[in-house]
Amino acid sequence: MLGVFAAVFAGGAVILAQQWVGRQRAALEVERQKIMANYQAPIEVLIAAKDIPEGTVLEASHLQVGTIPERFVQPYAVHPAQAKEAIGKMTAVPIAKDEQLLSTKLRRAEEAPVGSTLSSVTPKGKRAVTIAVDAITGVGGFVRPTDIVDILWTVKMPSAESKEGQVVTVTLFQDVPVLAVGSEFDARQAGRKSASEKTEQGYMVTLALTPQDTSFLLFAREQGRIQLSLRPKAETGSQVVVPASINTLLQMQLGAKGAGQSAPKPARQVEVYKGLKRDVVALSDGEQ
Repeated sequence: MLGVFAAVFAGGAVILAQQWVGRQRAALEVERQKIMANYQAPIEVLIAAKDIPEGTVLEASHLQVGTIPERFVQPYAVHPAQAKEAIGKMTAVPIAKDEQLLSTKLRRAEEAPVGSTLSSVTPKGKRAVTIAVDAITGVGGFVRPTDIVDILWTVKMPSAESKEGQVVTVTLFQDVPVLAVGSEFDARQAGRKSASEKTEQGYMVTLALTPQDTSFLLFAREQGRIQLSLRPKAETGSQVVVPASINTLLQMQLGAKGAGQSAPKPARQVEVYKGLKRDVVALSDGEQ
């Protein structure tokens, strides 16, 4: 009898254990379904491929595509289709690796954030240097922060042709970013000031140059006249510009010889007859 009761109790225990395991499996399946519900409809968004410091101009190498559950996609997340709009913009705050890229954390390069300083918008490897300009040398007061200019230098240089020297205009630097106009280094703020106000009083323009070019500019400013030439933003790169002087002006624009340059002497010609055939021979200087 004891064996029978033991077998019955053992069988009941097994059945109860199976039922308990079944209930636990069912509960786990319910939890799994809840969790999987959060991972349904994954969405591709742009995420940071590495830590991106504040003030970084975004490039393709800074970003990668990440698959995020729809529930966890943050508002203002940038999607892969919007990558072209994001590249070229500047980060307003630091962005950590694998963090979703949000449009609210980006700004256009010409938009200086509130409270930013001139040093924060100066490109790495460059130095901010300020020069005074007026209506003529400053392109009529139309230069704005984030514009690109060329810098020209007009100076009187010694000349073998004239004791007083010769005036020459040289393009010193090309593709120079304008960091600030007056005290404003935000294009939106600088635009509020009228050009007439700047024209009457003159104003200061702060440029970004390498340390070596900065010293050259300051030296040139003391020796001659500096003038800015405004470039279109769509144009990049440098061009070969011949220094302008009276000689180059006459040669390139008028096709004439420069001042002090005499025309070459005409070669001496000799007529040679061989029978009925006539030839004209030009003699060189040594043969004349």
